[in-house]
Amino acid sequence: MRIASNKVRDIKIFAQKELKDIYSEEEIRSMITLLIEHFTGLDSIKQSIEPQTTVLESDLLKLNFAIKDLKKEKPIQYIMGKTNFYDLEILLNQQVLIPRPETEELVNLLIKENKSKKDIRIADLGCGSGAISLAIKNNLPQSKVYAFDIEDKAIEQTKENAKRLCLEIEVIKKDILNPSFTKEEFDIIVSNPPYVMEKEKSLMRNNVLCYEPHEALFVRDEDALVFYKAIAEFAKTNLKSKGRIYLEINENLAKETADLFSLFNTEIKKDLFGRYRFIIASKP
Repeated sequence: MRIASNKVRDIKIFAQKELKDIYSEEEIRSMITLLIEHFTGLDSIKQSIEPQTTVLESDLLKLNFAIKDLKKEKPIQYIMGKTNFYDLEILLNQQVLIPRPETEELVNLLIKENKSKKDIRIADLGCGSGAISLAIKNNLPQSKVYAFDIEDKAIEQTKENAKRLCLEIEVIKKDILNPSFTKEEFDIIVSNPPYVMEKEKSLMRNNVLCYEPHEALFVRDEDALVFYKAIAEFAKTNLKSKGRIYLEINENLAKETADLFSLFNTEIKKDLFGRYRFIIASKP
């Protein structure tokens, strides 16, 4: 089946027919509008009021391939190579996790609580695309942000995003599971480490299972809190007195995760959907 013409209207009709068995009508409408704007520069208003507008043949070909990718459940963020996160456009390669809205909530908590502080040192453990580090630096410009990751593609992507956004952060290749991975001291530690148990894979959609990097998502069932244990140990020696920890967590392991931070003043917080999604801890 081919797109009937290179008119915006026909592209949208084609997308609805091709994708109707996978996504809702509203999802399809939203995605194809984003893709048309991405590839052609036609914004949603122009698309709406002038549906007879034609696109270049080269752009039509890109849209056809994009619709095929959506049919295979490839995330639209990877198709476009970017996503929006806390008012920043973050470039993505397929070796880094797509930032989620709940991670924006975590960043928002951190920024709101530390808005008045100056010259604070912040460690982002497992930076991925750099979304967390860059959003913090953009909103707390006087802070010193250190972004750590073990994956080369994550380091490259974070550096590319930092350069593109003109935000100065330190990007460092280190393994947070190594007990001596850095001797630096910090006022704040923030992390969204892998926390989905392998037995929870059956609950995930194909767009996640087939495309997102498993090492950034999943942990072994028998050691599901491995990254949180490492963060807790690191915080004992490398978090300054009265320093703060901000973590995204598995809602099904909230209490067990909080117990790892028993030496800290710890609070489990819910996300906007009422799920236990964050831990905020303070060092005495």
